[in-house]
Amino acid sequence: MDPKTLHSRIIPVALILALSGAVVPAQTPPPRQVSTDADVSRSEMVNATTGRLFSPEPAFAPPSPSDSDLGEQRVLVPDSRYKAFTIFANASEFYTSNAALSSSNPQGDWLTAVQLGASWLPRISGNLFGEATVMQQFFRYADLSGLSFNSLDVGGGLIYVLRDLEDLSFFARYNWNMLTDADASDSIFQQQTIRMGLQKPFVFSRAHSAVVSFQTDLNLGGFPDYSLRNRFALLGGYQANLTRHIQANLFYQLAYLPFAEISRRDWNQILSAALSYKFNEQFSINGSVSASFNESNDNFFTYSVLNTGAGISALFKF
Repeated sequence: MDPKTLHSRIIPVALILALSGAVVPAQTPPPRQVSTDADVSRSEMVNATTGRLFSPEPAFAPPSPSDSDLGEQRVLVPDSRYKAFTIFANASEFYTSNAALSSSNPQGDWLTAVQLGASWLPRISGNLFGEATVMQQFFRYADLSGLSFNSLDVGGGLIYVLRDLEDLSFFARYNWNMLTDADASDSIFQQQTIRMGLQKPFVFSRAHSAVVSFQTDLNLGGFPDYSLRNRFALLGGYQANLTRHIQANLFYQLAYLPFAEISRRDWNQILSAALSYKFNEQFSINGSVSASFNESNDNFFTYSVLNTGAGISALFKF
């Protein structure tokens, strides 16, 4: 299906433009602004596909006399089995219909995306958990190599889980993000943000579950000024275990992006579907298709993009 057709079926363009304000006539921004904006957006799209936009989920439960119900809970494991440290890696190959996220004359290209990272979620006290994550990403284009870049995220915070409300959690975290060119010789973007929000899992059975999250990103500063943005997002995910080894995932995000230093206002949607085959608890392969639609009051930054690809993931818990 054509991305523009799919977009019209999700949220009417007229409604988005009405909420965004009057449309600003198209003007050509400086090339570096266009490139930096596309890098920030592309990084978020890949994080959505791999599930990194959701808050880490503590999987802790105190032992009880009726532990038979633990087998039905996706997010709970006995205290003695809780593993706080995670190392993860993902390598994916995508074909993207709009490599530069351009509003006109989109160019397709192959994109290699690699994620390497580690996360620590220690239990501090009761249902309060700490969280610290570092993640390095590499994005390489086959033909449009000038668009290749790297992304580094370092951050941490707190997560509080309300067991009486079926694992509703509140979280707040600080994150520092830096983008560099492919040679890592030049920093092209930096920002510091505070992310706050809540997240609610819904465990329907051992075979399928869902999660809903609301997130607010407040920008604390960085450079360049024209690329700094706040973010208010509603996210939803669904997971179904089709067999012991095959898992299906759906993801949707609607985000409002008011820019901090300029009058630009964007509404962004990401929709993705993935099918994974898990060899074991550590290794899996997956195929995915995702689409992103961006509506801006500066219509130069209005675009749509479709991504299809496959990858391999590794996850180790200690």
